[in-house]
Amino acid sequence: MAVTTDDIKASVSKDIAALQQDVSRLQKMISAQGAEAYYEVRERAGKAYDDALPRAKGAVAQIRAESVAAAGAAREHAAATTTALAVAAAMGFLAGYLLSGSQQPPRHWWH
Repeated sequence: MAVTTDDIKASVSKDIAALQQDVSRLQKMISAQGAEAYYEVRERAGKAYDDALPRAKGAVAQIRAESVAAAGAAREHAAATTTALAVAAAMGFLAGYLLSGSQQPPRHWWH
Protein backbone atom coordinates (compact mmCIF):
# COMPACT_ATOMS: atom_id res chain seq x y z
CA MET A 1 0.00 0.00 0.00
CA ALA A 2 1.38 3.37 -1.01
CA VAL A 3 1.44 6.29 1.38
CA THR A 4 -0.22 9.35 -0.05
CA THR A 5 0.15 13.00 0.86
CA ASP A 6 -3.35 12.90 2.35
CA ASP A 7 -2.26 10.12 4.69
CA ILE A 8 0.80 12.15 5.72
CA LYS A 9 -1.33 15.29 6.25
CA ALA A 10 -3.81 13.32 8.35
CA SER A 11 -1.01 11.82 10.43
CA VAL A 12 0.63 15.21 10.96
CA SER A 13 -2.74 16.75 11.85
CA LYS A 14 -3.34 14.00 14.45
CA ASP A 15 0.14 14.59 15.90
CA ILE A 16 -0.44 18.35 16.05
CA ALA A 17 -3.83 17.85 17.73
CA ALA A 18 -2.24 15.49 20.28
CA LEU A 19 0.53 18.01 20.95
CA GLN A 20 -2.01 20.81 21.40
CA GLN A 21 -3.89 18.70 23.93
CA ASP A 22 -0.65 17.96 25.78
CA VAL A 23 0.29 21.65 25.84
CA SER A 24 -3.19 22.55 27.09
CA ARG A 25 -2.99 19.90 29.84
CA LEU A 26 0.48 21.14 30.86
CA GLN A 27 -0.73 24.74 30.99
CA LYS A 28 -3.59 23.72 33.29
CA MET A 29 -1.19 21.80 35.54
CA ILE A 30 1.22 24.74 35.73
CA SER A 31 -1.63 27.12 36.45
CA ALA A 32 -2.92 24.90 39.25
CA GLN A 33 0.55 24.58 40.76
CA GLY A 34 1.06 28.34 40.54
CA ALA A 35 -2.22 29.02 42.31
CA GLU A 36 -1.36 26.47 44.98
CA ALA A 37 2.06 28.03 45.52
CA TYR A 38 0.49 31.50 45.71
CA TYR A 39 -1.97 30.47 48.40
CA GLU A 40 0.74 28.63 50.33
CA VAL A 41 3.03 31.67 50.32
CA ARG A 42 0.11 33.91 51.24
CA GLU A 43 -0.76 31.67 54.18
CA ARG A 44 2.85 31.60 55.38
CA ALA A 45 3.10 35.38 55.13
CA GLY A 46 -0.11 35.75 57.11
CA LYS A 47 1.22 33.45 59.82
CA ALA A 48 4.52 35.33 59.96
CA TYR A 49 2.64 38.63 60.26
CA ASP A 50 0.40 37.24 63.00
CA ASP A 51 3.45 35.94 64.87
CA ALA A 52 5.39 39.20 64.55
CA LEU A 53 2.54 41.56 65.43
CA PRO A 54 2.42 40.89 69.21
CA ARG A 55 6.21 41.14 69.47
CA ALA A 56 6.22 44.42 67.56
CA LYS A 57 3.47 45.83 69.77
CA GLY A 58 5.42 44.78 72.86
CA ALA A 59 8.59 46.41 71.55
CA VAL A 60 6.75 49.64 70.78
CA ALA A 61 5.21 49.67 74.25
CA GLN A 62 8.62 49.09 75.85
CA ILE A 63 10.25 51.84 73.78
CA ARG A 64 7.43 54.21 74.66
CA ALA A 65 7.81 53.42 78.39
CA GLU A 66 11.58 53.91 78.26
CA SER A 67 11.26 57.19 76.41
CA VAL A 68 8.78 58.44 79.01
CA ALA A 69 11.20 57.40 81.76
CA ALA A 70 14.11 59.11 80.00
CA ALA A 71 12.07 62.29 79.52
CA GLY A 72 11.13 62.22 83.20
CA ALA A 73 14.75 61.80 84.24
CA ALA A 74 15.78 64.65 81.93
CA ARG A 75 13.14 66.93 83.47
CA GLU A 76 14.16 65.91 86.97
CA HIS A 77 17.85 66.56 86.31
CA ALA A 78 17.72 69.46 83.86
CA ALA A 79 21.17 70.83 84.68
CA ALA A 80 22.89 67.47 84.21
CA THR A 81 20.97 66.88 80.97
CA THR A 82 22.00 70.28 79.60
CA THR A 83 25.61 69.69 80.56
CA ALA A 84 25.65 66.22 78.98
CA LEU A 85 24.14 67.53 75.74
CA ALA A 86 26.59 70.44 75.62
CA VAL A 87 29.56 68.11 76.17
CA ALA A 88 28.30 65.72 73.48
CA ALA A 89 27.83 68.60 71.03
CA ALA A 90 31.31 69.95 71.78
CA MET A 91 32.87 66.52 71.28
CA GLY A 92 30.98 66.12 67.99
CA PHE A 93 32.15 69.51 66.79
CA LEU A 94 35.74 68.76 67.78
CA ALA A 95 35.68 65.34 66.07
CA GLY A 96 34.24 66.89 62.90
CA TYR A 97 36.82 69.64 62.93
CA LEU A 98 39.70 67.19 63.38
CA LEU A 99 38.38 64.82 60.70
CA SER A 100 37.82 67.60 58.19
CA GLY A 101 41.38 68.82 58.65
CA SER A 102 42.85 65.35 58.16
CA GLN A 103 41.10 64.78 54.82
CA GLN A 104 42.59 67.79 53.04
CA PRO A 105 45.42 67.03 50.63
CA PRO A 106 48.85 68.06 51.90
CA ARG A 107 50.05 71.48 50.76
CA HIS A 108 53.53 71.83 49.46
CA TRP A 109 55.55 75.03 49.28
CA TRP A 110 55.57 75.00 45.45
CA HIS A 111 51.77 75.19 45.14
